[in-house]
Amino acid sequence: MTGQKVETQSSAPAQAAASATSCIGGGVGAENAQPLVAPINVKLQRFAGGTAEVAVVGLRVKDKFAILTMRIKPTLPQGTGEKASPYELNNSAPLAPELIDTVNAERYVVVKDSDERQVQDDDVSIYVGNGQCAAPTYTFAAPPANVRSLDVHYGQWPFFSNVPVQR
Repeated sequence: MTGQKVETQSSAPAQAAASATSCIGGGVGAENAQPLVAPINVKLQRFAGGTAEVAVVGLRVKDKFAILTMRIKPTLPQGTGEKASPYELNNSAPLAPELIDTVNAERYVVVKDSDERQVQDDDVSIYVGNGQCAAPTYTFAAPPANVRSLDVHYGQWPFFSNVPVQR
């Protein structure tokens, strides 16, 4: 896998297109938010001829936690159905997001609550329509204050490198 270079989108057409689409999931406001890094377009293995735009919308530290918000917008081929879950878009595999701290050589995984459930949106039960977007969120332990960016590994897709940590 290759990392994606951090770039802030600034084009008005891209912002207008993003704001015209509402997102499904816990990422409140993700449909209007400018991605932290340039979105990547990925081919969908399970949906021949299908693609998805994947972007990191936010990586914000709040108290002892870091909240990652992603945005996934599929373009499904005709005849494959109207909706798919992020799990299905990832070739029916868990997305298993990870944050990689290259400063301290640490890997962060989604935290669990007292019932041993991961604190995240369910990638299997969120369904997103063709041309619409999902904005799932994931909660991690916060990195130390000296960490200004993290790599984001998300699903079977190329990773995002040097994603800014918002504090």
